[in-house]
Amino acid sequence: MKRPFVYISIPVLIGIVFFYFVDISLSMILALIITTILLSLIHYRKNRINVSGIILLFVLLGIFLAYIKLNSSELLKHKGEILQMEGIVEDIRYIENNKGRTFVNIKNIKGKNFNKNISEKMQITIIGNVEIEIYDTIIFNAEIVEPLGNTNPKLYNNKLNLLSNGVFTTATIENKDLLKVKKDNISILQKLRLDFINRVEEVFNKYLSERNSSLMKSIILGDYSYIEEDEIRAIRELGIAHIIAVSGLHIGLISYVLIYALSSVGLNRKISVLVTLFVIWIYGFIIGFPASVLRANITFSLLFISHVMAKPYDSINTLFFALMVLLIINPFCCFNLGFQLSFITTFFIIYLTPRIKIATIAAQVGILPVIAYYFNRLPVISIVANLILVPLFTLSLGLSIFLILFSYISSHISNAIGTVINTILNLESIIAEILHSFPILSLRVPSPNIAEIMSYYMLLFLIVNGKVLKKLHIGILNTIFYYLAFLIIFNLGYTSLYNSLSIDFIDVGQGDSILLRTKTSNYLIDAGGNAFGDYDIGKNILLPYLEKHGIFNLDGVFITHFHEDHAKSLPYLIDNIDIKGIYIGYTKKDNELYENIVFKAYERGIPIYILEKGNCIKLDRDTYMFVLGPSKELLNTYKDEDNELSLCLLLKYFNMDVLFTGDVEERGEKNLIENLKTDIDFLKVPHHGSNTSSSEEFLRSINPKVAFISVGRNNIYGHPHEDVLDRYEALGIDIYRTDESGLINLVLDKEYFYIETFVKAKTNLYNILEKYSIHILIGILYLYIQYLMVKSFLKTAKELEKIEL
Repeated sequence: MKRPFVYISIPVLIGIVFFYFVDISLSMILALIITTILLSLIHYRKNRINVSGIILLFVLLGIFLAYIKLNSSELLKHKGEILQMEGIVEDIRYIENNKGRTFVNIKNIKGKNFNKNISEKMQITIIGNVEIEIYDTIIFNAEIVEPLGNTNPKLYNNKLNLLSNGVFTTATIENKDLLKVKKDNISILQKLRLDFINRVEEVFNKYLSERNSSLMKSIILGDYSYIEEDEIRAIRELGIAHIIAVSGLHIGLISYVLIYALSSVGLNRKISVLVTLFVIWIYGFIIGFPASVLRANITFSLLFISHVMAKPYDSINTLFFALMVLLIINPFCCFNLGFQLSFITTFFIIYLTPRIKIATIAAQVGILPVIAYYFNRLPVISIVANLILVPLFTLSLGLSIFLILFSYISSHISNAIGTVINTILNLESIIAEILHSFPILSLRVPSPNIAEIMSYYMLLFLIVNGKVLKKLHIGILNTIFYYLAFLIIFNLGYTSLYNSLSIDFIDVGQGDSILLRTKTSNYLIDAGGNAFGDYDIGKNILLPYLEKHGIFNLDGVFITHFHEDHAKSLPYLIDNIDIKGIYIGYTKKDNELYENIVFKAYERGIPIYILEKGNCIKLDRDTYMFVLGPSKELLNTYKDEDNELSLCLLLKYFNMDVLFTGDVEERGEKNLIENLKTDIDFLKVPHHGSNTSSSEEFLRSINPKVAFISVGRNNIYGHPHEDVLDRYEALGIDIYRTDESGLINLVLDKEYFYIETFVKAKTNLYNILEKYSIHILIGILYLYIQYLMVKSFLKTAKELEKIEL
């Protein structure tokens, strides 16, 4: 079989992804593996090869590998427990503002009745001024925590990112929890790593300018922390972020320089290759073996060995062999962005370059959907930037390797090389500034779904392999044509008929932000914000969520009141998204946040509308927003109590009502009781479930069926209060909470509604069959119809051939 590892690694990869999303027991996995093997053996005895059985077997292998890896964690078995742990600091990501984040290889854990020696990596956040260095041994007490996944669809998943790096648990400690820091003797390899890092920093700081030194340290050591965030963003906007990720380019250059240098001094090729292989694997160890370097080291090793042994070499098969090796080491590494970019880029360079002729363009075409999914930006001038800047960076990288080598030999030569590198990188900086002056650097795009990504790659392969299409029978081509026509007509019809209203209660922690999506417009009620700390809700949650769902402009933003947890992120939104209007219920001229919002809106030419009780705004067809408060009485009497002045809105969609209450308390609720003379269907719970709101009188008066609480996990306020929850339960009102369910999506149609939460337990095979049985049957029926169409077209073609038409 040609390229066997393609057919092995892809099913294994599918199995790993399947396991992450679907709950399946070990007994079920083993039963399926045994059954598949037996069926395959039966086919083999009948002299038939069961291809589908073999593929299924490798899918099950992927599921098995993922199960074993996830259940190999000793620390995860003790989550929620406070243990004494001892471990070696392996990496320090950042230490600033009395807060550090480090990765520690835990060697020993102690509990009340046990003392275990283990070897497992853990992420630890240290609060306080603690002086620790790489390879220090630390002893500390901490509660073992399983990291939280993303609670809003398509946003950054910290749990998955840590899993992809072999980390299952986290802990947070303060100075008092850190019992001891020891400076033990380190191994030769560990000393080599520290010496190399120190040497690179020392040489680049000595011979390069500050900016160029930071850039080259980041590129050589594979550590973004050397570069300012603005610099990283500027590089990404040009579509050349791959240059600061250690990859095959780095390994290839190091290999070329070494082989050339060793050959120049008279060493034979075999010894030169062995020395080069030794060096690139040591280099991989020094920078922590990121996925891209492991992939490059495996492929280059096999390439060099095949050349020395005069054996045939297949680039694609070797690439998929490397993929299989990495999946065996850590099945969850496939969820790592660096892993995905490394393998996809390399594959398309190999696959498309013979046809496109320019590797840079081949790489850009190949990773387009991945860039769109993660960054929601398609760099407009990336091809130009890559063609101009990548050669400059490549030259700088090659010279930097020589600079490190010659720094041991001659300071004069090193100075000369440093001057050349500075000149090249300064030229790069000037060109980058010119490119940044273009009016449009990138196009904003929504994150494509899996069907759109697969469609892109299928279309790409059809375009590249046009000759294959010409060889297809006319009947199959007719089937493809009718299939595409059906899809287009179906999607157009569905889009034109779809008229539902979608309401997203976005999980912004301890705060409110609610997105209303009609057929033609998008509105936001509150923008969330962090009342404490420097975590930016707008930058990290709200704007990414909007962009990933294709929302690049808002028809309006309603701000209920000017507390940080409701409006702090609005200035950031104003700077980064088009907003047609801002709606408020009162002014607050002595409020810094209010003044900032007004100033930003004025700068951007965004009108601010002050709503009054009784106003009505038409959001879309059959969709209206009525203003119920604050009343003039509240504005005059409680002008210093922002919660009572919250903008209260009643959304009417056909015969369904949704009440948004901000943070109203006792007096604000009485105003609503006086004005609402009818039951409502859905309620946004006032003030995050505080016991100062949600009085029994209020709830009985409006009589909602379902209530939604937007609240942060483990918040310091104790929201929602137990007595409030009991009140809702006693009245038979269903409760949904963002701290438990993540984002909550309420969809209203003319005749029905449904609610879907983002955070939910992993589904199992039985639930899939139960929930999607109709979809599965439709899919099978659809495939059968396609089969009949192909059969019919082929039969028709044969009849036409008979009568020579």
